[in-house]
Amino acid sequence: MTKDGSQMTSRKSRTLLTTLLAAPMLLDLTACGRTPSHSKLEVSDVAHTPVKRQSIGNCWLYATSTWAESLHLSATSETVNLSESYWTYWDWYHKLVGSQSTEINTSGGWTGASKIIASHGFMYEVDFLPQEAESEMSNIQHTAEAAINEILKNGTLKDPQNRTPKNVRQALDAAFGVKMEELAGKVHQASDLVTTVNSNDRKFTLADEIAGGIHQWTVLNYPRLSGQNARESWIVRRRRANALQRALRAVNDKRPVIMSSMVEFSALNTENSATFEYELYLSKGYSSGQGGHLVVLEDYVVENVPGIGHIGEGEVTPEHKEAALRGDVSYLVVKNSWGTERPDRGLSDGYTRFTMDFLNRPLPFDLDDGDSDISHGTWYSALSAFILPPEY
Repeated sequence: MTKDGSQMTSRKSRTLLTTLLAAPMLLDLTACGRTPSHSKLEVSDVAHTPVKRQSIGNCWLYATSTWAESLHLSATSETVNLSESYWTYWDWYHKLVGSQSTEINTSGGWTGASKIIASHGFMYEVDFLPQEAESEMSNIQHTAEAAINEILKNGTLKDPQNRTPKNVRQALDAAFGVKMEELAGKVHQASDLVTTVNSNDRKFTLADEIAGGIHQWTVLNYPRLSGQNARESWIVRRRRANALQRALRAVNDKRPVIMSSMVEFSALNTENSATFEYELYLSKGYSSGQGGHLVVLEDYVVENVPGIGHIGEGEVTPEHKEAALRGDVSYLVVKNSWGTERPDRGLSDGYTRFTMDFLNRPLPFDLDDGDSDISHGTWYSALSAFILPPEY
């Protein structure tokens, strides 16, 4: 686990997960365009930009970009398309210079994304890879990963002594089909993107959100259970309820919240609104792919609200939003980075559901040896952390 609470997969499982997340029909999907999507189950409705689709294992950068785009949209009513490929370029640069690796590691987390933004700012996709500005998924990231791995094994970067800043930059320029030095005038500092305007009309920027100080976002760890027969103690139950309520208060106020959890594709019900379900996984008795994943909350559905019952369909009043926090959360709705129309993921709008049973109850995640038998592996619960606005 990373220090910020997100998971990083082992090499074997990361390769499997990347294969599962990547598309078998890359060219067709990049031509589809980017479609705005919203959840139809609205206790709340966080403002989101169009759904994108990752082609490699960098969900953490997609979660960061959709989080930043959502903040900017809410603050300014302007939709922007930040370049995950630009951040991927710099992530790989820092991982490759002076390294001994034979394969690029695409995994990461919130802290790593923040450091990249602080050091290298951001670019709009139309400026970094204009040919992909209207594409839902990046083919270039996919081909660049293959190109860099080939160079690490058989090319100019095979010898670790050759992995100087200059040589790594040349390899990355070739892999992404850019000349980074010539793009310097189109790089924006994090302070150039407005992300929040408070009640006193004070403006905060992306630099404020990631740099700390008065507007620092909070990494809130969500208590996990370990062991096949683990049960919630009263203190774990209370801490979980407090963490979840803090996250949902932010969602009620239409603030984007990043969620870090594990995914297990045997638990994904593709016939029921792309929903991860605990009982489905156990009924199958096998794993079909696991890994750490970052997404951004959009909405939630609750049952057993005192005096009300079910809340979730359609718009609700502020009073019902407050009441919803006293109910039992049935599932969370998240904006994912797996594309919009994905029958293999059960997706019709780009949004995935996670039942609280799946997130809370221990499952046999086995990231070390990739064993597909669920009788093996370490049992622990999936949800690990939320990234919350400072006021929550």
